[in-house]
This record gives sequence, structure tokens and C-alpha cells, in this order.
Amino acid sequence: MSDEVSYYGEKMSVVTKTGDDGKSNYFEKRVSKGGKILEAVGTLDELQAVLGLVGLEKLQKDIYEIMGRKEIGERIKELEEEIVKLEKGIKMGNKFVIFKKEKALKLNWARTVVRRAERKVVAAKVFDKNSVIYLNRLSDLIYLLAIKEER
Repeated sequence: MSDEVSYYGEKMSVVTKTGDDGKSNYFEKRVSKGGKILEAVGTLDELQAVLGLVGLEKLQKDIYEIMGRKEIGERIKELEEEIVKLEKGIKMGNKFVIFKKEKALKLNWARTVVRRAERKVVAAKVFDKNSVIYLNRLSDLIYLLAIKEER
């Protein structure tokens, strides 16, 4: 079984030249590459890349699902369960954490990209509420992972 996620039914060339006018296809509509929708999708794409960098491949796939506007609600409960497990093993303080260890720094970076993606998804107004909830929980989870790595 392949790890690839595909939303296209047929093979096509990477070079289509359809975006040369500053617009792109998104769910059978032409939208501006400078608009809120593609700003959100681009930030989600950046997020999935950063998640791969920090070794969170399962979460990468979730982000692809959000980009494709697939239902992601069932994954929220799984994130919440993981958050509860992590919280039990971490004594939380009430101060900002300055991360110093490399893995913790990368996780914290991923968390900030999640937060930006969340803002962009809200502004785009084409994603469902579960996508926003998922991203909100994801940033909490990644924050806890960073704290665990730092300690």
C-alpha cells in the first residue's frame, strides 16, 4: 500500500501552465493565487512539510485531508486522547517555555505553523468547523510533545 494521498483520477504533467495568469483551480473554481483560499491551502501545505520534518507522518496525512476538505472530525477525539495521556506525564508550569533542544525547537516551530494555518483556514471561510477544531487540538498536542522533548 502506498503512502501517497491522491485527489486526482488520472496522471497529469506537473507543468500545466494553467496558473500562469495568477489563478489556480480549487474545487472546480478559478481562484486567485493571492487570495485567502490558496493562502490557507499553501500554509497547510507548509504545515504538512514541517510535520514530516519532525516525524509526525500520520498527522501529515490528516493535513492533506483538510486540504482536500475531507471530513476530519473522527481524528479530533484521537488527538484529545493523546493530549490527556501526555498531560498526565508532564508537569505544566505557568510561564512561557524557551525551547533549547533541537527536536523541541522543531516541534515548537511546527506548532507555530499550525497556529498560522488555523488563522488562514478561518479567514478562507471554505473549510468546515472540524478542520479548525482539529488544528486547534493539533497545536496543543505539538506543544506538549515539545515540552516532553525539552525535559
